[in-house]
Amino acid sequence: MKLLPSLFRKKYPIIVPQTRHAMSRKHVERNVLDIMHRLRSNGFDAFLVGGCVRDLLLDKKPKDFDIVTDARPQQIKRLFRRCFLIGRRFRLAHVYISHDRFVEVATFRAAVDPEEVAGEGRFAANNVYGSIEEDALRRDFTVNGLYYDSADGSIHDYSGGLEDLKKKTIRSIGDPAKRFAEDPVRIIRAARFCAQLDFTLSKTDFKAAIASAHLITQANAHRMLEELYKILRCGASAGTFRNLKNFRILRHWLPELDPERQPNLLRRLAAVDRRRAAGEDIPAAVLLAALFYDLFDEAMGDRRGFQDVFAMMHQRFTDLVTRLRIPRREWDSITNLVARQSSFTRPVSGPKGKSYEKRFMRNAHFANSLMFFEIFTEAAGAYREELKYWKERAARTLPEGGRRPAGEAGQRPEAPAQRPEGGAQRPEGSGQNRGRGRNRRRRSRAPHRPAGPAPGPAAEA
Repeated sequence: MKLLPSLFRKKYPIIVPQTRHAMSRKHVERNVLDIMHRLRSNGFDAFLVGGCVRDLLLDKKPKDFDIVTDARPQQIKRLFRRCFLIGRRFRLAHVYISHDRFVEVATFRAAVDPEEVAGEGRFAANNVYGSIEEDALRRDFTVNGLYYDSADGSIHDYSGGLEDLKKKTIRSIGDPAKRFAEDPVRIIRAARFCAQLDFTLSKTDFKAAIASAHLITQANAHRMLEELYKILRCGASAGTFRNLKNFRILRHWLPELDPERQPNLLRRLAAVDRRRAAGEDIPAAVLLAALFYDLFDEAMGDRRGFQDVFAMMHQRFTDLVTRLRIPRREWDSITNLVARQSSFTRPVSGPKGKSYEKRFMRNAHFANSLMFFEIFTEAAGAYREELKYWKERAARTLPEGGRRPAGEAGQRPEAPAQRPEGGAQRPEGSGQNRGRGRNRRRRSRAPHRPAGPAPGPAAEA
């Protein structure tokens, strides 16, 4: 009797020829096809997999293309001149197709018991290579487990992803309770996919997500911050946070947020989503300010002066910033733009007003501050006249209407730089250097990243 269920089980893989699906080679970038062709020419298999296949079948534009192959990372590296191996959790190859764009190429991975390779390193189980069938079973959801073979245009389905695409269902590959326990971040990804694709989580997955929601507290904080950025940039952040609350995971991950108690939260996120849908690039500081502004506004109370708000935010929200691993530069940019919001609604009058406005607009944080004020105004339905005034003023005074390239705002210090460790900086020729046989040349090294703003509050203008 134990053999009976296998008689009625669907046989996988289901291989769908080019003539029976809507995806075509013309939808795939030429550089991506070239990488797959080179892999096949050298005796390896090569498939597109994951979100790119899913999105093209849904007639959506994919964000990027991911390739899987049976070639090992070092074998991939030998085939491509501009190829770099990265990652500890998953060993991947980045094959560059331009100076700043790359295609991710991964090796088929096997489904193994982590305890069997526990002595070989923390992430050893993630880097045991296998077959395409084993690789398919390791993927998170059925709709992400579809493989496209550009050689003949066929699609290989190992888990029922094509059927779930038709049903608009997000379903785990394997037992959802076990899969969510292995990696609770999958619950957050399920919430995002449901919102982005307008899909529904399967009933079994929904029950397992609620039962495993508390496990999210064990997830890596840096990885969780990456997931938070993905949500805020996906164009469906408002729907994602509704799902996170319904899946009971928001209370464990971000207990400070409650869409029901903070109605303006979803309105701000909806305003962010509209901009992302239009292709607008929104800096991380603006995204995080839009997410947490209700907390900041409640903490400010009657304090609306720049210095008071800046100091209060650094004192009150240290634990939040530490727990979420928000980079110091981003947090300084957030505090600067939030502390400047009162300047948009309470303009300075009198003869010094115009001079103040010019200094205010030329500040490094003005672009981010104005962008957030625009999002706030759209969500709250207030201060429309003030927003119109500042946008017109910026258009007349500043290039590009006060909009700077993403990431520029907040990269210059607001105030004089901090004193170096070991004491105050002294000019050359000061008393400290007297009596030395020769003057030493000051060596400088270009920073890997632009320096963030100084930690202390600066003059508002």
